[in-house]
Amino acid sequence: MIATIVGTVLPATAPEDQIYWAQTFVTLIIMPWGMDMSFPAGTLQLSDRMLKEHQGVSASLVNTVVNYSISLALGIAGTVEREVSKGLNGREKVLKGFQGAWYFGIGLSVLGLALSLFFIAMRYHRERVGREKEQQEEVAADYAIA
Repeated sequence: MIATIVGTVLPATAPEDQIYWAQTFVTLIIMPWGMDMSFPAGTLQLSDRMLKEHQGVSASLVNTVVNYSISLALGIAGTVEREVSKGLNGREKVLKGFQGAWYFGIGLSVLGLALSLFFIAMRYHRERVGREKEQQEEVAADYAIA
């Protein structure tokens, strides 16, 4: 998710007179890396929690959700671009609309990172509570034996 955030920040902050190799090319290296790390991770996370006979369906569910998300976010980004560039002319219209759509992408990327961190914290808390409960049961069993 951090690679996705960095990959969306770079083109959003690129000056209009900058050469292709400075930020845009770097974005094209970083963004696929972020996507190639997150999609398989999501597929593995979901399929690990399913029965063997349902793992293929769960993998296709992740792929379907990703494709729907891309199409919805693209439509919303197009609307943001149109609304941000309303009333502007020439290069400024193109640049401001372009940046508005990228800033929307940054917001979605940060939301994705926040959700990821939330679920990591939830899992850590759940495992910690489970370990503490096991320790309490062991102590209770020790006292019962003695």
